[in-house]
Amino acid sequence: MKCYGFTFMRNVEQFDYPFVEMLTSLSGLVDKIYLALGDSTDGTEDEIRKFNNIEIIRTVWDEKLIGDGGKIFSEQANIALDALRKAHGHEQDAWAIFLHCDEIIHPKEYDELKENIEYAKDNNYDAVKLRFLHFWKDHYHIAICKRWHPAEIRAFKLNTDIYCYGDAQGFRGATKEFCSDVSILHYGHVRDPKQHDAKQREILRRIRPAEKFKKYYNREKKIFAKTKTLPILIDHPHFMKDRIERLRDHFFLPPSEIIYIVGSGSAYKDSIKNKINAKEIHWVKSIKDVPFRFRNKNMIIINDHRLIKLRYRSHVPSQMHSPQALAWNPEMMLLLKLSEKGISLKPKK
Repeated sequence: MKCYGFTFMRNVEQFDYPFVEMLTSLSGLVDKIYLALGDSTDGTEDEIRKFNNIEIIRTVWDEKLIGDGGKIFSEQANIALDALRKAHGHEQDAWAIFLHCDEIIHPKEYDELKENIEYAKDNNYDAVKLRFLHFWKDHYHIAICKRWHPAEIRAFKLNTDIYCYGDAQGFRGATKEFCSDVSILHYGHVRDPKQHDAKQREILRRIRPAEKFKKYYNREKKIFAKTKTLPILIDHPHFMKDRIERLRDHFFLPPSEIIYIVGSGSAYKDSIKNKINAKEIHWVKSIKDVPFRFRNKNMIIINDHRLIKLRYRSHVPSQMHSPQALAWNPEMMLLLKLSEKGISLKPKK
């Protein structure tokens, strides 16, 4: 099985997209990346050329598509996809992986994604849908409102009719989709407030008609102000360290002293259990096994059913609020419950 990447960009450096980090992430998964590079006037191309596995397809963005629902974005994605298909579409079992310039796959999930694609290939799936973690305002909170898409196709068989549509949020044409537990880390809303505003204005300018710009801009500001979030003290990829610290967040979070987890540790992967950032970790069978003084801030209950006292009950929902969302998998639920109590995962040194 061969995997190739594709994406599109234009002037992304000036809006402080994490595009270098995205290309680093995608490079760890694919043999080559096909990139539709719009007529940029900043340093975007200089950074792209530091990678030796990228095929640049030069494009000029059609200004006639301004305000036309963001079609310019899917058009550019499909230009890169067409170039990829022309070069490798004849290869048996070739797959494509797409990322926007603010989306990243954690290296710890590379193997799982490759296994998912292999499984999809062997079982007549032609696309793999990945979950999303939408970081909001900082690197340790995610948005969970209905307006945030919970999952999208980001990998698919190259020799198909699958294509990007609309504002390039997703793909159409798949006949059978495999739903993966691998997460896309979406960092699009974590940046300096002025640059975030400039980026949102540029996107809205591309999507909405000029005469309705103010209306949609004000509506979006109101919606953003009501965004519901959850803490998520994730271990970010090592190549995100400089960016995270530049944006005044901590990359290495302090460890907790002692925690008690009520539940069975055998239900979880070692990859998350071994990264819990606490000096002492006790897995116990019952709340009764937890010393009373640790039951509020230092206790995690895996299955907090209705009989659990309200004071101990978690406020983490079972899934994102979108009706299309699937329930969190056990590892993600554990991470969210740990984060609720201020307990993080250890990043790679």
